Amino acid sequence: MYNFLINKVKKQLIVGFSNRAGKNFFGRKTIFTQSGGLKFKLRLIDFKRNFVSNNLLLLIEKDLNRTALVGLICSNNGLFSYILLSSGNYKENSTFIYGFSNYNKIGSSSFLNSIPTGNIVHHIEYIPTKSCKLSRAAGVSSFLISRDANYSFLKMNSGWLLKLSNYCICISGYVSNENHYITRINKAGNKRKLGFRPTVRGIAKNPCDHPHGGGEGRGSPPKAQKTPWGKLTKVPTKITKNFYLKKKKFKIFKKN
Repeated sequence: MYNFLINKVKKQLIVGFSNRAGKNFFGRKTIFTQSGGLKFKLRLIDFKRNFVSNNLLLLIEKDLNRTALVGLICSNNGLFSYILLSSGNYKENSTFIYGFSNYNKIGSSSFLNSIPTGNIVHHIEYIPTKSCKLSRAAGVSSFLISRDANYSFLKMNSGWLLKLSNYCICISGYVSNENHYITRINKAGNKRKLGFRPTVRGIAKNPCDHPHGGGEGRGSPPKAQKTPWGKLTKVPTKITKNFYLKKKKFKIFKKN
């Protein structure tokens, strides 16, 4: 009876996912290094975490759509949902509390103005009352540097400094599955299952397929490097997003 109830709940929280990697709105292929991959289901995860409850952790699963571990919980009011698990000693059929009154406990949600400065947080809202958008990958966390009357200043994992409202929801600790970055792919077939196709150099193609193609032997690309569509690329004067951000000097910290 217990397993039957869990399977029935999971059918309502798991939906189909259409993989359109590398294709645009019309279904035409525009990115040649993305395609295919394994078929998988998408778990509907509670990214708001805006209520206090006593929960029972029923299952710990690995979702193919994300790197962190997800858990199926049942709250004391009878609601089932998936959540992103924080790093800790989680065990199935164990009880835990997350809410605004337990901000010092790892895995509990609270406002940024309730977290002491110097702590690490994850699963952060970018705009108050919206779902959490920041620091959701495996092993990622953000560092709470300082706070004023209305805003909190966070150092992100990438090294950027963000100014967010004090009423944004966050979770103490860092995301689970912190050893994800050391996993080995081992073979090319596993890379294809993740949705990546082989990347071919331009000088290895024919002249009808790329501006760098053709020639006799191992030729070098021309002085002005181009994209497959003939536009200039990799030139110092090319204005890109990274060029604009470096010019504005938004990046204050270097990534360790």
